[in-house]
Amino acid sequence: MIRALYILKLLARGLARRPWGSLVTLIACWFAMCQLVLVFHAVSFTGQARILRGTSSTVMAYLSGRQQESTLQEIRDRIAVMKEVTAVEFIPCREGLDRLRQWLGPDDSLVEDLDPGILPDAFEVRLKPAYTGSIAGVAARIGEIPQVDDVRYDRGVLGRVADAYYPIVVAGMGVALAVILSLSLVVFLSIRVGMTSRRQEMEVLHLLGARRYFLYSPYLLEALVYGAGGAALALLTLEGVRLLLTAGVPVLSDLLAPMRIRQMVVVIALPGFLSLLGAHLAIRQSTDD
Repeated sequence: MIRALYILKLLARGLARRPWGSLVTLIACWFAMCQLVLVFHAVSFTGQARILRGTSSTVMAYLSGRQQESTLQEIRDRIAVMKEVTAVEFIPCREGLDRLRQWLGPDDSLVEDLDPGILPDAFEVRLKPAYTGSIAGVAARIGEIPQVDDVRYDRGVLGRVADAYYPIVVAGMGVALAVILSLSLVVFLSIRVGMTSRRQEMEVLHLLGARRYFLYSPYLLEALVYGAGGAALALLTLEGVRLLLTAGVPVLSDLLAPMRIRQMVVVIALPGFLSLLGAHLAIRQSTDD
């Protein structure tokens, strides 16, 4: 117990001897771990976007030519019986032109003298929220109806993000590797500087019979403070930011999932191990000198 307290006293003395250096090292570790946690959230975000592939719940089915009322009713019935569909609305060409004028403005040159007869009739199909992820399959089935000439829908921004899942994963692995190397290097240099500044004190303690674990334990604990402490601060910071974002934009709550307990443990344990590894290398190099 007395030895443990003395080791902690040596740790506090080492941190107090170079407070600014210790603070800068902790901030560097915090920043590095913020990048690692952001990588996790980026990969998680794109993974969730892949699940929610359909970011639009509307499909437009454009008809070939002008259809009779009985044919229009038959098409409407075929679409309405699909389990994913919640509403089907017929949009005649004139109403389609009116919508274009609302979107573009009545004075827009594209619609100012446009003849509604050149526009196709269409069905506007709305999907149930639970089936927006199946929008591509629904559009394909609607396109198989003989009188349907074209089917269009927009997956939106999240659909494009989902398509970039694998490039984001590869880029995330590269960033994670750079963070790991940077973290180990920062801790290595910090511990190396600390041991150099206290070399004389360590030599005296060694001559008095102090064991290796007693001499080097403060530096290992210091490295653990940098790595695990920086990771814990990074988790608190980014989880706080995530809560603020999801509170302000509720739609993000399904995409920015909170980290699980085991994931948080890994995020704290990994930099702790890397910091100990960097400190171990610094100690070995110092003893070899």
